[in-house]
Amino acid sequence: MRVGTGLDAHRFGGTRALMLGTVEVPHPEGLVGHSDGDVVAHAVCDALLAAAGLADIGHHFPPGDARWEGVTGATML
Repeated sequence: MRVGTGLDAHRFGGTRALMLGTVEVPHPEGLVGHSDGDVVAHAVCDALLAAAGLADIGHHFPPGDARWEGVTGATML
């Protein structure tokens, strides 16, 4: 059996929607990030990658890569 753990954190700020676990949560601020800032989806993605023995989310979706700017957590998963 393989297991993996994931962790993600973003600060509040900006005007984008607050996404948690691919669900929009009513809140006046979203989370700042290169993608959608969905900390739940990103942590799950990181855990799945770790369980598969692969590099972390930053390797597969690098924050400096314009292809992933604004991408949703659902797309990453």
